Amino acid sequence: MIDVVQLFKEAALDGAHAESIISQLGMDSVAQMELVSWFEERLGVRIPDEELAKIRTIRDLRDVLAGLLPPGTQIAA
Repeated sequence: MIDVVQLFKEAALDGAHAESIISQLGMDSVAQMELVSWFEERLGVRIPDEELAKIRTIRDLRDVLAGLLPPGTQIAA
């Protein structure tokens, strides 16, 4: 199972939870893009730009990732 909140914690964002608003986690836009790249590399996916615009919370990120990962992959947030 892939746990998106746990991955945020591994990326040194310990206070993260499913409803955390990503822009309020103390990261500027460059850091947010680096975080997206980190997730893409870690999970072997590419998040399309149109999907990036939809991501506001960690749960939103989980939902986008769920649509990109192979069917049957369990993902939590």
